[in-house]
Amino acid sequence: MEEGGIEAGGKAAGLVEQVIDYLRDHVASEQLRPGARLPSETTISVTLGVSRPVVREAMRTLAATGLVELAVGKRATIVPVDGEMLSRVLGNAVLIGQAETQDILEMRRGIEIAMVALAAERRSDTDVVELRAIVDEMADCLADGPRYSHLDLQLHKTLARATANPLYPLLIEALRQLIEASMLAGIERWAATPELKHVQDLHEAIVREVGARNPSGAASAMAQHFDDALAAILAPRLGRAET
Repeated sequence: MEEGGIEAGGKAAGLVEQVIDYLRDHVASEQLRPGARLPSETTISVTLGVSRPVVREAMRTLAATGLVELAVGKRATIVPVDGEMLSRVLGNAVLIGQAETQDILEMRRGIEIAMVALAAERRSDTDVVELRAIVDEMADCLADGPRYSHLDLQLHKTLARATANPLYPLLIEALRQLIEASMLAGIERWAATPELKHVQDLHEAIVREVGARNPSGAASAMAQHFDDALAAILAPRLGRAET
């Protein structure tokens, strides 16, 4: 097939999409999992009757979505999905003013309330031990904002894993990255103050209710945690608006 003729312009774009659809169908039908390899460029080219440059472009597109990993001289490999792609999408929305940190936090509030209720139902004894260890360490570093923020992230990640639903860790990782700077600023502002002690009390309440297998209690504590976080982010803006 001529690369400068039939594959030019819009036709080439259509062929790339055709190859992408073929490869996604192949992954689904063959039930390929992380570590599995896709067919070679030559095999795909011959099978579909398209040029290798078209196949390469399709592979690059799939790599950009996080489905495969490319390496020179090797066949494309299926890789585990992480939260990076979703984080980029939401980050771009914030960057161009389509959304704000408050919007991300409100969305995360709904997700994590449902998440912690599920964690309370499904958590293992090991999960509880890990959660308690994290909040105990958090209580010892109320004056260290960066360390406290890091442990806060670990706590929410552990709660996500405790749901036994693989999508929650992906969502928490993607959403947390977008508001971590704002949360860290708030924690540093509250360091060694009654406000941060209140945040700590809520973290401990969440863990206590999850340990007790009390979904409603865990959800209530998480809701209060996010309501306080939203108020902390909005307060500086309201103060500027009033001046």
